[in-house]
Amino acid sequence: MKAILSPYFDAPGPAKFLRRGRFVEHPDVAQRGNQIRVGLEMAGCEIVFASSQPELRKLIIAVHDTAYVEYLESAWSNWSKMPDASTEIFPNISPNRHIAQFNENPVALAGWYIADCAAPIGEYTWRNALLSVSAVIQGASCLRAGEFAIYALCRPSGHHACQDRAMGMCFLNNAAIAAQELHQQFAKVAILDIDMHHGNGTQQIFYQHSDFLTISIHGNPANFYPFYTGFENECGSDEGEECNLNIPLPPGTNEASYIQALEKAIDVISSFKAEALVVATGFDTFKSDPLGCFSLESTSYNEIGRKIKSLSLPTLFVQEGGYFVEALSENVRQLVAGFESV
Repeated sequence: MKAILSPYFDAPGPAKFLRRGRFVEHPDVAQRGNQIRVGLEMAGCEIVFASSQPELRKLIIAVHDTAYVEYLESAWSNWSKMPDASTEIFPNISPNRHIAQFNENPVALAGWYIADCAAPIGEYTWRNALLSVSAVIQGASCLRAGEFAIYALCRPSGHHACQDRAMGMCFLNNAAIAAQELHQQFAKVAILDIDMHHGNGTQQIFYQHSDFLTISIHGNPANFYPFYTGFENECGSDEGEECNLNIPLPPGTNEASYIQALEKAIDVISSFKAEALVVATGFDTFKSDPLGCFSLESTSYNEIGRKIKSLSLPTLFVQEGGYFVEALSENVRQLVAGFESV
């Protein structure tokens, strides 16, 4: 398998984020990117670095709102010109968009376009997000050219990014952008999200589309981030009715229960007759991940990889979560090894 890495896969991450009312050290540290790369190398992947892709902005706007993209492009520049500006942009007001008037003040824009305090914007956020998209676009191009499987190492992640809002450490929805690009060639594209957290942004982007199937296996949002989406009754609407499947699982979910949920997802993907697959790939389901609550072992990812391979679809793995624990590189290796063993 070829692994395509953003050139900034090991860039310093944000300093802080808000968790349970406290600002704490941000978990997306540079060592995390290095661990994932080690895991890919251990699995025998061919390592390639992404380069800037032509018409990249056009491809992003095919998924994201133009005004939102323009905000991300200029957010830091405008923010840093304010007196006493912080080194990272956090929203300090959350407007009711149904009644609020749009305001171009940098503080107002932060509240308008950043949904929570887990997605601070710094000086290099736009650069890093842009090259993450380059990695998935390059990966999608490889699949369109006939390659069977690609792993795209993106930092920052993307599956919480909505059409016009950043949240949960995500700014541009890498998986959604890749799926849209694959749809240029493949009539039906499935997105399988195996991150610990519900892929709310991906769901929102494709919720009314019948050519995309979105499935997310995640912690029950009744008491887990992102709290407001990811429930079983969210099935898609209009043309996308029955094209969205959420499988929320309880804290402590072990391998047997997780694989049962994955098998259900695989059956739905098969029935959908998908022609290509994007896997929003998170390892925060691991038993000791600092942001997870499941009980998967390293060897669990080998079985997950084997199950995904059983679909026999051109597959793009897109990096989402999985944070700085000693076993992260082994978890990555196990997933790739399982996929390639079938």
